This record gives sequence, structure tokens and C-alpha cells, in this order.
Amino acid sequence: MFWSCEKAIDLKLKDSDITKYVIEGAVTNQSNGCKVIISETKKFSDDNQFNGISGAIVKIENNGSTFMLTETGKGIYENLTVTGVPGQTYRLTVTIKGEVFKASSTMPAVVDFLDFTLKPNDVDTTRATPRVKFKDPLATRNYYWFQQYINDKLLMEYKVLNDEYTSGQEVNEYLVYENTTKNRALNLKKGDRLTAEMHCIDEPVFTYLFSLFGANGADNGAAPTNPLSNISGGALGFFSAHTVQLKTIVIP
Repeated sequence: MFWSCEKAIDLKLKDSDITKYVIEGAVTNQSNGCKVIISETKKFSDDNQFNGISGAIVKIENNGSTFMLTETGKGIYENLTVTGVPGQTYRLTVTIKGEVFKASSTMPAVVDFLDFTLKPNDVDTTRATPRVKFKDPLATRNYYWFQQYINDKLLMEYKVLNDEYTSGQEVNEYLVYENTTKNRALNLKKGDRLTAEMHCIDEPVFTYLFSLFGANGADNGAAPTNPLSNISGGALGFFSAHTVQLKTIVIP
């Protein structure tokens, strides 16, 4: 799984700023795991509709092979034959109206997703805090990205971790699933499925996702800043070669 077009990066700029392309790309170790989403930033005065960019030339290179991606929907490019391999480096090139944007990412080794559990005291109608468990390898620096779903719907919330203080240790980390709206229909209930999707990512992708937390400004009213992209050429976004593991629990 990967961000759908509805969940693409929603970065808005001041009305005086020039719009920029936003590129979100991924190669995973799952079959059909190669997708690139291309859009444009919007001004604060614009609506929230996905602003996909058609007509781009998108390719991924690995070990002397080149894979072209086909546009399967406005701004969505895919290649169903690419399955990533841990330890391999993948290079993305996107050409839009003569502008060229490039990125590379190395897929880390798989770190086993050991468990995903929820204690009765860790859930109520508006909030659940299940726990993920994995054993961090000692020999390498490791970076992790957890995406979250309720009843197969991807949430905007996610968590990124590194092993700066947990190298070689068993890690038990809480994720937060929460209804922060006034819509009671979105409250958690018996039978709801909570899914955690664990990705092993490289350091530049971790840096991007960590910096994305502050991309829309801090609570003190600070101006928005662009997250630290690993894409050259002036585009926003990121390109990631990462592993995928999923676990699902049902609220009792």
C-alpha cells in the first residue's frame, strides 16, 4: 500500500508564492509496488481538490534496467512489473515540460514486524493506543515509518522512528488512533479494524517524513516551511524504496 491520490501531500503556499511540483514515489518489496504521484502545490485561497499533473515522463532505474511508468489516472503513474529487493538502490527520473527531477533511494533489509496488540484499557470510543513490537538489528542504523488505517481507510497520522536510543533492542511503541472531530459516526466501536503498516526506510526518507510534521507551521503560529525533500530539481515530495509489512487487530 501507499498514499492514495486523496492522501497526497497537501502543502499550500502563500498567495504570492510560485507553485511547485510535488512528487511522491515509492518502490516496495511487494508485487505491483511501484507508484509515483505528481501534483502541484496550491495557494491558501485555492480549494482542496487533488491537482494531478498529466503528461509527465516517469522512469525508475535499477542495476542497468529501466522501467517506464504509465499514467493510470490523472497524476498517477505505475509499473506493475517492478518488485523491489532489499539492498538495491532505485533511481527515479521525472520529466515535466522539459524540467527534470531526480531522486534515489536504497531499500533497507526487512526488520520483522513481530506483533500488534491492543489492551482493553487502551481503547475507548474516541481513542485507541495499540502497540507495535519489533527487534531492532544492532549492526546497522535503522529507520521506520508506520502508516495507520481504520477499516482499511488510510489516516493522515503516521509515526517515524529511528534507533538512536534503541539499537539492538526490542522496541514496543504505541500508535494513536483517534477521532478528533465532532462527528460521532467516526468514533471507534466494536468490530473496527485497526491496521499498522510497517516500512523500513532509508535515512533521507526518514528526514523528509520527520520534517513534514512541521511543514504546516508550529502551534505558535510560525510560518509553514517546506519539508526536506530528497528530490533534486526544485520539486517537493520524496521518493522511497522501502519494505512493507502489515498487521491488523479488531476492537473487541
